[in-house]
Amino acid sequence: MKAAVIRRYGGPDAFRLEEVAERDPAAGEIKIRTRATSINPIDFKVRRGYMFFLSGFRFPKILCSDFSGIVEKCGSGVTGFSPGDEVYGFTNGAAQGGGLAESLCCQASIASRKPAALNFEEAAAVPLAASTAYQALTKAGGLQSGMRVMIIGATGGVGHFAVQLAGILGARVTGVCRSSGESAARELGCEEVIAYDREDFRQRGQTFDVIFDAAGKYGFGTCRSLLTAQGAYVTTVPGPAVMLRRALTAAGGRKARFVVANSNDADLSLLRGWCGEGRLRPTIEAVFPLEETRQAYELAESGKTRGKVVIRTT
Repeated sequence: MKAAVIRRYGGPDAFRLEEVAERDPAAGEIKIRTRATSINPIDFKVRRGYMFFLSGFRFPKILCSDFSGIVEKCGSGVTGFSPGDEVYGFTNGAAQGGGLAESLCCQASIASRKPAALNFEEAAAVPLAASTAYQALTKAGGLQSGMRVMIIGATGGVGHFAVQLAGILGARVTGVCRSSGESAARELGCEEVIAYDREDFRQRGQTFDVIFDAAGKYGFGTCRSLLTAQGAYVTTVPGPAVMLRRALTAAGGRKARFVVANSNDADLSLLRGWCGEGRLRPTIEAVFPLEETRQAYELAESGKTRGKVVIRTT
């Protein structure tokens, strides 16, 4: 099979298109003929070597966590899927990528039926980013209907899902983004938009029940004064500072939390249902063929994209 692999850590130029041996699924696994994948920040962090303590130094590596495709074969013990089923999901991007190839094997438990309302490219944009947003808002942030939430990075890969999901959950949404994305943020469902290149959102004097820093740019200390008495700050960057804050704020009051998403059928099924209702849609900046993986990563890492960058694998 064809795969975009890396044989060293480095920049986007580290990718090489190669022929790689396929494998059969082990017990509990399914083999998927992939159709598309999408790029998430963890994917280029792994490629740069920032996650070497998890990803190790064994090469070649096939990166990208997200996948959409068709089940080709089931390993022993798999009962939920059959060959021909259309599926989507995401793998552990640091230790086990795999989306940048014409096929992959993964545990059946991390896959789910693909949203019928989406094509394969659209479906590949959803799993990790939307699961991160959903789990950040509900499990980490405790978001409930009627609450006020601020989404930092409202038009980004995770943020644009977070805005839509917060609205689905009944929250009142304030988005923070670049001024060029203001109209897009409103279309996603923001009640109010703050352009960070025009004003400092911290100077407004507003308070929020949940602040989700989907861009991972601001710390708890910066946002603490903007939280209500029992409010929660959630970030996608689980650094030492926020982990310490999490321990110190466990008993109550203003809380600091981080989110590391896990792929599971329960959450992916919820997302699939909302996609089917037309309430949740991915924004796709561009689609590249597998042969142009380097160019896709260059765009995704430019910081100038809205939504997701997708790679068509077959």
